[in-house]
Amino acid sequence: MRLLRYTICFLLASIPLLAQEPLQISGELRQRSEYRQNADFDSRLGDEQIFVLQRLRLGLHWNFPNQLAAFVQMQDSRLWGEEGSTTQPLNNTDVHQAYFEMQRLAGKPLRVRLGRQEMKFGSQRLVGVNDWSNIGRAFDGARLSYGEAATTLDLWLAQIRDKNAATIDGNQEFAGAFVSSGSAATRVFDAYAMWLIDDRDFPIGSSSGVALFLGTYGARLAGVLRQRLEYEAEGVYQTGKHGNLDVNAFGLVLQGKIKLAQKWSPKIGASYKFGSGDENPNDGKLQTLSTLFPTVHGQFGAADYAGWSNIADVMFLTELSPSPVLRTSAKLHYLRLAHGNDAWYLARGFTFDKRAETLLTARPGESIELGYNFDLQVDYDFRERVGVSFGVSRFFAGDFIKAGNPEADDSNWAYLSIKMRW
Repeated sequence: MRLLRYTICFLLASIPLLAQEPLQISGELRQRSEYRQNADFDSRLGDEQIFVLQRLRLGLHWNFPNQLAAFVQMQDSRLWGEEGSTTQPLNNTDVHQAYFEMQRLAGKPLRVRLGRQEMKFGSQRLVGVNDWSNIGRAFDGARLSYGEAATTLDLWLAQIRDKNAATIDGNQEFAGAFVSSGSAATRVFDAYAMWLIDDRDFPIGSSSGVALFLGTYGARLAGVLRQRLEYEAEGVYQTGKHGNLDVNAFGLVLQGKIKLAQKWSPKIGASYKFGSGDENPNDGKLQTLSTLFPTVHGQFGAADYAGWSNIADVMFLTELSPSPVLRTSAKLHYLRLAHGNDAWYLARGFTFDKRAETLLTARPGESIELGYNFDLQVDYDFRERVGVSFGVSRFFAGDFIKAGNPEADDSNWAYLSIKMRW
């Protein structure tokens, strides 16, 4: 609460600046209720969940002379009822973003942004804002951007962990380069290289002093043909060292969607996504694709029971827009493991340092069929600044799940969200 009071005072103190410098005020209030049933695929155990999440964001964006700018965004994230009473305060308020920006350096289309900031690139499968989360994702670091319109280059260096903090046991840095050329309305080509370095003492030791060095390299092509056919192809390769293991992993995405008519904009589409898994845990190689810092929700089904690690996903979809403010979609995912000798990972994917992201451990020799995930979603622009979304999802348990529990059954998930922005 103390931080919240400071935030309010800060906002009030900034009001006089309106007369001195251009100031933009932005905000978002989002409430989302969720229902999840049978997340462990065993209805004999009572794990039904119903809860409401709330997120408030307030931002101030200053534009100063000499091509200087600053942005501060405060955030309060909470679960309804977590206080335990109507008078108990919570320390849920934090700085989501806080950076200053130098633009048009040396008269060139060059921009430098320093501080806490969101970053998203391309499909966001590797680096994204993860907006579905009630907290979201932001990086502490520096970012340099060059170019305008058709072609841009981004370079960044972020400090994810710092061992000087009281609760951190090792450093972790994340750096990269991302080039994008073209327009999403016609065709865009992305190419990238990213490096994750971590010196923590992982279970697998390292004599070099760096327990993890991961290089991620890839390219993406996406666009629209004749204003009807949307397509996307992305390939990624990872190499490096994890302790004494050699990293050798890859991922692939192929998808397309076609518009059938103008009225109601009906569309049908399909996709194939593959993320490699570890074929042999004892061969001195690590072949599980790491998803780094992705936007995870809905990539492999809205129930979020799978990520881009040790996965093969065939998806079919249909979309319909009865009006400009009403959109509906239905998707069916058929999910299998890439390799039966590796685990089944949640939407966050494999992160090297812990197995908390594992939904079920490997079952060598058993079926690799996870099951089917059916999603139905409706989005409605209720007012100019207010949107309402509703979705339901059912995960039909496959043979991989039933191999560990013959009585395994399906899982259900649903949500209702309302969001206001200003």
